[in-house]
Amino acid sequence: KQWYQRRVAITAGQFTFHRIHGSRIRLSNSSKTATRLEAAKFYDNGVVYSALPLSGHAKFVVQAQELAVGWSGSFKIGVILISPEVFKDGFQPPRYSPAMPHSWVWSSLSLHVGQDLKISYGSVNLEDLKKGDKLGMEISREGTLQFLVNDRSQGAAATNVYSTDKLVYGFVDHYGQAVTSTIGYVITQNQFTV
Repeated sequence: KQWYQRRVAITAGQFTFHRIHGSRIRLSNSSKTATRLEAAKFYDNGVVYSALPLSGHAKFVVQAQELAVGWSGSFKIGVILISPEVFKDGFQPPRYSPAMPHSWVWSSLSLHVGQDLKISYGSVNLEDLKKGDKLGMEISREGTLQFLVNDRSQGAAATNVYSTDKLVYGFVDHYGQAVTSTIGYVITQNQFTV
């Protein structure tokens, strides 16, 4: 067996948000931009998922395009080991919380892992994000997850994300102040056997 690596840079034009999303989300820009509708009246139902699962060495970054005033809370970002297709019959969580199984979620200054909570994750409070800031995640080939703000790592959030046979999807929750985001870039690097 011979091992080699293939680096695939998927541009924002090729990688999109999934067709299944929160009830107040409108996708535009060929499904690369997500906007929570009626953001002045409602703070939730703004979840979007990556259209494709993340695998190998993966980096998924979105840019904050619009923020609203008057709400607490902001973007939440994470990975989930459930395909968005399970939500095709209608129900999906209006927002991500510690009660969401099979997920790692960064919210404000807290890291939620399933029903466990790790306080004070990262050096940036997501409620302080400004228009133009980049928010993302990176998963090593070994399954170590870290979150990023403006390409700066906030530290290891989880290990063994790839340890099950389930596919890993990225998600962004447009919650509270978070109104619009656009996919910035996605990079994957996989190992193949020949």
